[in-house]
Amino acid sequence: MPSFCALAAIILLGAIAFPAALHAQVSGGTLSGTVSDPSGRAIPQAQVVIVNIATGVARTVTTNADGFYTAVNLLAGDYQVTMSAKGFNTEAKTGITMTVGAQQTLDLTLHVGTVTHTVQVTTEAPRSRYPLPKSAPPSTLRQFESCLSWTQLD
Repeated sequence: MPSFCALAAIILLGAIAFPAALHAQVSGGTLSGTVSDPSGRAIPQAQVVIVNIATGVARTVTTNADGFYTAVNLLAGDYQVTMSAKGFNTEAKTGITMTVGAQQTLDLTLHVGTVTHTVQVTTEAPRSRYPLPKSAPPSTLRQFESCLSWTQLD
């Protein structure tokens, strides 16, 4: 029985002394940060698109209520990050290099965008109170004109 206790003590001491050995190996890096407006307020529900330049593979994440985002296990390589939110201009950042095990922070400020409104009005031309026939003999038009008083028209 003493050998079991000794073995358990050695394993326990090893776990305390070398905690990094207990972590799983990672294959990529982590990119995280916050998205805020110029006043420093967090922008929730902002879309963050992280594109590996070499492969073209994109990862899309969304900020939480505190404007925080995180993307884990990004393969080593160069990345472009594009952030956008409703009512704000889209911002892009290039030259972000991820390495295996790296934990990088990228905070970005989005500036208020210009609002574009498109109004499309479709209507028919107003109907005449005195419709004229599309084609009529000249005698009919003269009879029609004689019934009208030009001073009473709107």
